[in-house]
Amino acid sequence: MPADRTALYWARKGLPATKARALGWHIFARQAVVIVSGRQPNVPYDAITALGSAFCRVTRVKLHAMTNPGPVFNALHVAFPALRQIKLEATNAQISHTMHAPTSLTHIEVTSCPAFAVCATPVPCLRSLVLNMAGTNTSALAFARQHARTLVKLVVKHIHVRDCPMLVLDENNLSVAYGQMQVLRLDVLGAYDPELVAQRMCVQGTPFPSLQYLNCGSLYPFANNVLLRGALHTLRVLVISVDATVAAWLLPEATCLRKYTQLAGMEARIVSRADVGDTQNIAIHARVLDAAFQSPHMQWLRIRYPNSHVAEYSNKPKIKL
Repeated sequence: MPADRTALYWARKGLPATKARALGWHIFARQAVVIVSGRQPNVPYDAITALGSAFCRVTRVKLHAMTNPGPVFNALHVAFPALRQIKLEATNAQISHTMHAPTSLTHIEVTSCPAFAVCATPVPCLRSLVLNMAGTNTSALAFARQHARTLVKLVVKHIHVRDCPMLVLDENNLSVAYGQMQVLRLDVLGAYDPELVAQRMCVQGTPFPSLQYLNCGSLYPFANNVLLRGALHTLRVLVISVDATVAAWLLPEATCLRKYTQLAGMEARIVSRADVGDTQNIAIHARVLDAAFQSPHMQWLRIRYPNSHVAEYSNKPKIKL
């Protein structure tokens, strides 16, 4: 984009599509924001289809919708043929059309979409998926399973502990394998409800055979090691909430972490609940330290305590989380 005052002004303000074309700047755009309002739902669709393929270098689109975004979503590939990343926020929108995502997409982020629909056909190049389950229907988890073969990174925010089995089990309760998954982050709700915590499932199968980074810092959602079962020789960083159940299978003995041959860093977040005394938390703390110090590959350890105190141990430069 030309480095003059007018250009910089419009770049800061957000250049409208019509003005961008009139000024000849559309070829410089890299990101677009599309807003679908409830009052004029057809205007964004007509505007997008009228653009043709003018914005040939746009790779990222943010789609904010207050009404059904399906038709607009399906037209994005026309105006943005180089599209790679989409962030969809459809507050209060009911999606009545099956959405056909552009086949070139590599990243999708979904926030507050109460009726997110599974695409009619898979997105063959999808590598990264971020789901914010606050206000989002659990059908989004089926969308994740649909792309288990290609996903490398999966982030699921605000997922309830009782919904977590839907990530690793299909509708027939068969295990789903995410063969290329390297990064998994689950922000799980329900950590301080003893009844829900006690109902965590033991799930069979090996859903993540290539996992390198696991973050379950709020609550580990299962009663066994299903998320780590296939990662003995790939796991490098582990961030995990440790309670008595997790300690029982993760830290049964002091040498237990040695089996993770690539594990270089660990953050253990000790959870304090109303039914757990300080003595048990102290015991968990001791088990974490013993296991970490006897692991020859461990480069750093961080322990977060219920009182917000943090203890860090390192013998080499830390890997940034």
